[in-house]
Amino acid sequence: MRPMKTIRRMTTFAGCLLLLAASACGGNEAATNNTPGPEAKAGPPQVPTDPVTLKFAISMGWLGPDEFQQYVEEPVKKRYPYISFEILDMSKPEFGLDKLIAAGNLPDIVMTASPIIYRYTGTGLEENMEPLIKKFNFDLSRLNQVAVESVKTASGLPYLIGLPWTLHFSALYYNKDIFDKFGVSYPKDGMTWDQARELAVKLTRNEDGVQYRGLEPDKSTRVASVLSYGFVDPKTEKATVNNDGWKKVFELLKSIYGIPGNGTLKLAGDGMNQFMKDRTLAMFASNNFLPNLKGVQDLNWDLAQYPQFPEKPNTGMQVDEWILHVTAQSKYKDQAFQVISTILSDEVQTAVAKNARLPVLTGKSIQESFGANLPYLQGKHLQAVFLSNPAPALPVSRYDSYAEPLMTGAIGPVVKGEKDINTALRDAEAAINQYIEENKPK
Repeated sequence: MRPMKTIRRMTTFAGCLLLLAASACGGNEAATNNTPGPEAKAGPPQVPTDPVTLKFAISMGWLGPDEFQQYVEEPVKKRYPYISFEILDMSKPEFGLDKLIAAGNLPDIVMTASPIIYRYTGTGLEENMEPLIKKFNFDLSRLNQVAVESVKTASGLPYLIGLPWTLHFSALYYNKDIFDKFGVSYPKDGMTWDQARELAVKLTRNEDGVQYRGLEPDKSTRVASVLSYGFVDPKTEKATVNNDGWKKVFELLKSIYGIPGNGTLKLAGDGMNQFMKDRTLAMFASNNFLPNLKGVQDLNWDLAQYPQFPEKPNTGMQVDEWILHVTAQSKYKDQAFQVISTILSDEVQTAVAKNARLPVLTGKSIQESFGANLPYLQGKHLQAVFLSNPAPALPVSRYDSYAEPLMTGAIGPVVKGEKDINTALRDAEAAINQYIEENKPK
């Protein structure tokens, strides 16, 4: 699942959100375009209160234990006791969105994520939700405007087909015990990638037969997203990976993996396991996996700001947000929007923050309450979460499902010395273009 910034410290993520919210309240163009008309001032519309069961298509594996109940079922039942849910768990193959559509088992609400929104767009399920937003007099200015606009950017559509409810953040997780073991100072906020690599050199050692790795930078696609490097131009439907931008990313990764002893790639979940379970990884630059650390005993860890590119200070990975959609085919659009507006209520969004997920609701109280419900986060440098702004979401194409994993794996042969960077990128671009030609709609 990329860039935005101004001056260090003063332009923190939280500060940016507050400014965005303030500008929206001040009547900027984005807020004006989404302000309900005079007819909405009479109050919310009358919605039938007959019992209704909404089909909710969601990958339950994305959520922690009881999160659906906590953020959806319980608050919705409290507000709208006539609404209940049938969960269509897209984590299971039989409930994949394509399977649901083929079977005519169409959901009322779908949850996607901005980097993979192509799984939803083009299915015929997408619906312009702006009339519903206006109908219910929903105040978009309460939300992170970058996150809201990123729905349009990712979908490539000029209107909102969904609303985000939570975002990932970028951070540098580190194992304090490994730093202490080798007498190395802890990471600092504001480090560049080159400075993080210098630390990694000091921490990559084989001690008593145990190989310690200094730094796992995670997926190349995530690092590239900081600089707004994508895979396919949705307009031309041509690959965009054989260029100086991607070459720069691969050169950085090669230099990190090229540290003797640091060359075994452990991406995403594998990196998380090496950090949390094996405890042989000193630093892991990744997105939010704070909820996964809940049950980890005796791991002496903390956070620092995500490493930076000098030309993109205080910028993390692209906006990676979870988006809620009301489908075009739903017979219960009003009730479905009541569900989404409940998830975006101050009450639920504050609960999201207290449980260490980053909500889209803006305000100082969100930053202050972040992680408050989780004792294992007390004393951690959680302010690091807010020091990097997410890069705006990139437009995605229907071919990203092939291009993203291809580019994630393309660094492997470079690290192993099987290909030079130019060859790896040239081969990747050719493979993506070939896939596009073979899979274009007839």
